[in-house]
Amino acid sequence: MILLDTHILVWAVTGDIAKLSLQAFDDIDRAILRGDAAVSAATFWELEVKRRKPRGNLPELPPIKDLRSGILRRGLVEVPITGSLWVDAVSLIDKGYHQDPADQLIVATAIHLNGELLTRDTKMLAWAKQSGMVTVHQD
Repeated sequence: MILLDTHILVWAVTGDIAKLSLQAFDDIDRAILRGDAAVSAATFWELEVKRRKPRGNLPELPPIKDLRSGILRRGLVEVPITGSLWVDAVSLIDKGYHQDPADQLIVATAIHLNGELLTRDTKMLAWAKQSGMVTVHQD
């Protein structure tokens, strides 16, 4: 299972080839066809929060509710957030992870799925390398 980080999802949806490699686009498409591409439910929360900020750094997107529906219809799997996942996410702080709740949930979801996290987030990448607790998808 490949879990897409929030910015990866945005770049994939907007077709931003300057930020996401053609190999990554292909990997995502193939994973979706296999039913093997996922996104944390926290991603949609994070996008809606960012959309509401006055100086948000999001490109033009449809309303997040519509974006979510379209993505899920296309075949991306939404991983729900459970109480156990919340606890595991916050517990990552004890393992040296930073305190961003959305990032905590996304990393905990990748660990829970025993999947590969597709991200360009330098904090996530550094922590994944240092901790060995999450596999990063290589493209």
